[in-house]
Amino acid sequence: MKMKGAVRWNLKVIMDRCQIGTVQLSTFMKVAPRTVTKWRQAEFLPEINEKRYIQIYNAINELCDINGTPNRKIKLRDLVEFCEDEVRDFDVADYQYPSGDARKKPKSDGQNKNDDGKKAVAA
Repeated sequence: MKMKGAVRWNLKVIMDRCQIGTVQLSTFMKVAPRTVTKWRQAEFLPEINEKRYIQIYNAINELCDINGTPNRKIKLRDLVEFCEDEVRDFDVADYQYPSGDARKKPKSDGQNKNDDGKKAVAA
C-alpha cells in the first residue's frame, strides 16, 4: 500500500557537511566504527533511543569545535527531517515493533512470589 510521509535520518549528510569521519565519531563516542557505519547508512530513522540520539548530536557539535568548524554546528532537529509529501510503500498490517511499555520485559515467575516464596494467587 502506498502511504504519504517519511522520517529521514540525516546523519550521513551532516557528517559530510561537518567533515567528520566515521572513525572520528566512533572513537569520540566510544562505539565500534561499524555502529557508526550502520547509523550513517540508515535512510530512515534507525532504532536508537533518545539518549543515543542526544549523544550523537552533542558529539557532532563537539567535533565541530575540535575540527575548527564551529560555524557548522547543528541543532538537534537537523538529524531528523519530516517529509510529509514523500510517498512510500508500507504494509499497514505488518507492523512489528511494539510501542512504549510493550517493549519492557515481562516479569518472571520469581517476581510474582510472596515473601514466603509461594506464588501469589490472584483473587
